[in-house]
Amino acid sequence: MNREQFYHLLRASAEIVENQRAIRGIDVNAKPARILIIGSQSILGSWDDEYLPAYTTRSVEVDVAFMPTAEDEYAFDMPGQDLADLIEGYLGEETRFRDSFKVYAQGVETGTAILPMRWEDRLVRLGVPGQQTRTEIYCLDPYDLCAAKLTRLEEKDRLYVGSLVEAGDIDVDKLRERVAMIRDSRFTIPLRAQAQDFLNAFAIGKTHC
Repeated sequence: MNREQFYHLLRASAEIVENQRAIRGIDVNAKPARILIIGSQSILGSWDDEYLPAYTTRSVEVDVAFMPTAEDEYAFDMPGQDLADLIEGYLGEETRFRDSFKVYAQGVETGTAILPMRWEDRLVRLGVPGQQTRTEIYCLDPYDLCAAKLTRLEEKDRLYVGSLVEAGDIDVDKLRERVAMIRDSRFTIPLRAQAQDFLNAFAIGKTHC
């Protein structure tokens, strides 16, 4: 996914969500929606695809979540889930949008990702060219994103984080510190040990160079 495809999908997401919020009586100019990108393409909020390792931008899917406002809590039964479902219905894998533009959105909730403490304080605010709404769009800090991937460490996660480390975009020691900040019970002792082993392998590789 390149940056323009990313921007296009975000503009479409913002317009769809704000239209639905307006229908429900929310003043979308005074109280705009807050969109959060939490999957692999969140990296595009920090660095341009031109300079990133090719593996990091190969996905055609963007994980779109929402940080509901007080107005959303009043207007929707389950705002995070309702807005995520709305996005997937219009921009998901089985939609005309995917057929036309070859990228799509997966609506998720913020709790999907296992993240370090205080991740909200490190969010990257993204300005999207051509955006017609006042929607606030955020991406994860790259280290928080990589830490989240280390809580799963599927093969695709290993390749993703590894490519960023090898390119010099992510510092292993700083990433290790960020992983240590995860307090989610889903990040079990065996998973934590697996993540440490993965990071240690880079340190060993440097020693042998």
